[in-house]
Amino acid sequence: MKIDQEAINEAFNNLTDELSEQDRDDLVKKAAKMAVLVKNPERARAVVQHMVTHFQQKVDPNGFKAQVVVFDRECCVLYKNVMDELIGPDASAIVMTTAPSDPPAWRQYERSKDEEEKLLDRFRDPTYPLKFIIVTSKLLTGFDAPILQVTYLNKPMKDHTLLQAICRTNRT
Repeated sequence: MKIDQEAINEAFNNLTDELSEQDRDDLVKKAAKMAVLVKNPERARAVVQHMVTHFQQKVDPNGFKAQVVVFDRECCVLYKNVMDELIGPDASAIVMTTAPSDPPAWRQYERSKDEEEKLLDRFRDPTYPLKFIIVTSKLLTGFDAPILQVTYLNKPMKDHTLLQAICRTNRT
């Protein structure tokens, strides 16, 4: 993804012509946060479409599956919704922790340890239609699935966490 800083600055100036200097500064601080960029629905749709296209052309024909690593739990749900529209609800699943304070819509992703293991076993099964697992922090380390050929990283990562995440694919 290329960022055209000049076009962004021009569009920002056009949109904020009538704001006070303080309001503009406040807006810049808010917009500068990575979460605002990552969770933009148009961006999410473009990223998921790119992943699905790549997967269908390069990974699925060889009988392999994919993991999608996203920014946070909200992004897990956002990406899952877009994937459901593009390739159907059976092709992807979210593996994430849930909390009592989570939005009610996220409750469907709450699983016991046993249920999660059964889901992962279905993912490992080459005949099962589950093609993508979507995570944010789970399964980045210690998850072994020889059928996993590609990890789509859409989360800032560095050092040992990045190394461990990319090693999950078990192949070059």
